[in-house]
Amino acid sequence: MVELQDTWSWLPAIYLFFGGLSAGSFLTVALVKVLRPGKFPKTIMGGMWITVGALAIGLLSLISEVEKPFQAMLMPVSFVNPTSWMTIGAWLLLVSFIVFLLNALCATDGVVAWLGKSWKALPEKRDRIGRVLAMIGMPLALCVAVYTGILLGAAPAIPLWNTWLLPVLFTISALDTGLAAVLMLAAFVERDAEFEPIRSLAEKVVIGLVVLEGITLVAFIASMQAAGTNQAVSVGILTEGALSVQFWVLVVVVGLLAPLAAAVAQLVIARTRKDEQVLAALPVAGGACALVGGFTLRFVVLAAGIHAALVSPVALEAVQGISTFL
Repeated sequence: MVELQDTWSWLPAIYLFFGGLSAGSFLTVALVKVLRPGKFPKTIMGGMWITVGALAIGLLSLISEVEKPFQAMLMPVSFVNPTSWMTIGAWLLLVSFIVFLLNALCATDGVVAWLGKSWKALPEKRDRIGRVLAMIGMPLALCVAVYTGILLGAAPAIPLWNTWLLPVLFTISALDTGLAAVLMLAAFVERDAEFEPIRSLAEKVVIGLVVLEGITLVAFIASMQAAGTNQAVSVGILTEGALSVQFWVLVVVVGLLAPLAAAVAQLVIARTRKDEQVLAALPVAGGACALVGGFTLRFVVLAAGIHAALVSPVALEAVQGISTFL
């Protein structure tokens, strides 16, 4: 029997999830902030603090995984190889966190009012500063989303992770989960009628992201099955082995099909306006499912990434034999 990967614990899965969630939520609220300046302050502020909180949780979980967590806090200055993905990632995450935090502070009325006592011009320049910070943060957020996939690909001994499809898959999932989190927040705090067109557009984007994520996931599975013995065994663990229930139920059904159905239903109900309570509940239900699926996706990909040295032709025959028997 092929055992699951145990070199990395479940903590990196938390980073991969919250790092992607942070990037996706920032991109969502930053776009709204730039395109509709001065509008929807509660959603903007809440989304920015979701971004900061999610990245903070992700970084803490990643630091907790290393043997010397206090030394890991100094990663940007302790890593001297500028071409290393660890060095690049450390600096990227540090700069991104600072920019995300500045965006959140700029979006918070209490902070602006307090700083405005010392800087009288701040309230007048707040919107302009906020848009500039948002535009600076958007490429950083996109890089953070991509990095969550590149980080795994930097481990050459794990065949399942060595494909360009993994950063693509995790990036799409990051955009999906981040958008889902912001829509869940907006369902509770946003009562502005002008937000409805944005909500409808966001649901259409959700549909597009879910379909694109599903296509990428199928391509990832198919390419790994055809890539060789090592990758085929890992895919067998995902689709037929120890992680098959989590994969099919939580990733595919809960994480993809349920949000897709919720988004389609919301668009239909929004046109008829027959049930406002259902209309308000759908983003929360669909978003919760997207978050569950997004975390499970990263967990199962992490757990199924077995070391190449642990894979043998005998193990592959066993996996294929189970498939034939079923």
